Amino acid sequence: MTTQAKPTSTRSTATTVTGMYGNGGDGVLSVVGTYTATTERQWQTLTIPSGGVYKPAGYRTYVRGTCTIDAGGSYNDDGNSGASGGAALTARQWLGGGGGAGGASRNTTGAGNLGGGSGGNSSPNDTGAAPTGGQGGQGSGAYLGGAGGGAAAPSPVVRAAGHWQQGRYGATAFNGGGGGGSGGCIVNTDSPVSGRGGGGAGIVWLAAATVANSGTISSNGGNGENASGTATLGGAGGGGGGAGGIVWLITNTPSASCGTVTANGGTGGTGIGSGTTGSTGTAGTVCLVSFGG
Repeated sequence: MTTQAKPTSTRSTATTVTGMYGNGGDGVLSVVGTYTATTERQWQTLTIPSGGVYKPAGYRTYVRGTCTIDAGGSYNDDGNSGASGGAALTARQWLGGGGGAGGASRNTTGAGNLGGGSGGNSSPNDTGAAPTGGQGGQGSGAYLGGAGGGAAAPSPVVRAAGHWQQGRYGATAFNGGGGGGSGGCIVNTDSPVSGRGGGGAGIVWLAAATVANSGTISSNGGNGENASGTATLGGAGGGGGGAGGIVWLITNTPSASCGTVTANGGTGGTGIGSGTTGSTGTAGTVCLVSFGG
């Protein structure tokens, strides 16, 4: 299994629970293009071919049989990239956590704009506060700092055996990643525009009896946007990456055979002129519960 730095990986010694992988009542799905869930789904089998994308959009997904993700396929709740505005992922449905928006770009002299927290109906994190995006870099003289990356999502809270099956514990477990800050800007005789911050990631929760993953399962932060325009004497910083979110994966497949599962922070955008590159967003958390070892 490939994960981001310092994931949380849990191996359960408990026996499986009847119905923990759903009843298969939604039948068989082979994704064509992008499939966005509008309710909790209980598939018999789920196949995501190359080029296919399954967006859980805050809903839990059960697979009674095999979840197959081919190379080039993706099951994700990734944050939006700065080039598309770093829009927030709205907090939605049972899983709750939304991702914060990336900070807006600027074309006047000053520090970058702050990225958004994950807000909405997300649960507070372990400190009782929603994570917020990183502060944009401060423009000062000939030096222009890039934007800070988004704040980290909190780790999942699993306080008693079996609560992994619900996907959250009480109201303190989950929150999406914070958005990255935008770059700062110095305008002199030119017209630079700083990069927008990447949006924070949301939450992925997948329970599949068997996982055959040659693609990706992810909740990665959106990338920061590159600065643009002209910068003969001034400059503008790149946007900061959004924070990674949370991935829960529950399966009978051995953890080493689950493929690529990530909650990485988004990369920072590049600056122009005296502007510098934005910071990478903070990594989120992967929690893998495998009954196969």
